[in-house]
Amino acid sequence: MKYSFNTFNHSTYYGIEPSLPAQIAAAAAAGYDHIGLDVFSVRAHDRAGTPPEALADALRAADLPCYEIVSLSISADRDATERSLAGILRYAPVVGAREVLTVVTGPVDDAVAANARHCAAALADAGLGLNLEFLPTRDVDSIDEARRLVDLLPDGALKLVVEAWHFFRGPSTWESLRDLPLDLVGFVQFSDAPEPIHDDHHTESMHRRALPGEGVLDLPAFCGALLDKGYDGVVSVELLDDTWRAAPLPDFAEATLRTTRKVWEAAARA
Repeated sequence: MKYSFNTFNHSTYYGIEPSLPAQIAAAAAAGYDHIGLDVFSVRAHDRAGTPPEALADALRAADLPCYEIVSLSISADRDATERSLAGILRYAPVVGAREVLTVVTGPVDDAVAANARHCAAALADAGLGLNLEFLPTRDVDSIDEARRLVDLLPDGALKLVVEAWHFFRGPSTWESLRDLPLDLVGFVQFSDAPEPIHDDHHTESMHRRALPGEGVLDLPAFCGALLDKGYDGVVSVELLDDTWRAAPLPDFAEATLRTTRKVWEAAARA
């Protein structure tokens, strides 16, 4: 298994200053194999005078390759989708990303499918894979709903991001996870969660997560289901949490990798 440090917890999405060079250094020092960059922060650095070429230099200096870039927004609106795609195509090849995470706004329909096909083809031409994240706060809220869109694209054009938090907090089932073919698993996102205190999934997802093994999610069973199908790819550690956002970056990187690796290694021995 390879582990990727997901930068979204310290993204400018949260109204904070961009900090990707510091996150690159912290992730490399912690021992991560990869890093996943968020396009909000990459764009903010670019506007502030640190172009993606400088981030690529920092990645090379740290010997920390970029695995994924987050995120491409696909919807029925062709112009909006094209704007999002243009940003991804501007940044992803420069920083050396291999995979693009996408989210879909709105229900799966003919227009969404057409835009997804267009994006997948454009990304493939740039040597990039496309991976769909399902979220319980969106219409594409489950493995089954995500596979509806996969089935509307050419074989191999779109894979799934199997995200632990979204799996447990959304309508996905164990049966749907067990039945998901290995070749449709693009990569995995991983975190734990405390007992919810809000009815709002968005608030819980974006502000209240926990280190793997320190929450209430049945992560051993989740890991086991993926290991049973032969998954041995990348685990992107996406712990979105207000308390950890205020902690020193080196502490955050070390704790997330240590606890994630512990859960996966225990599941592999089970």
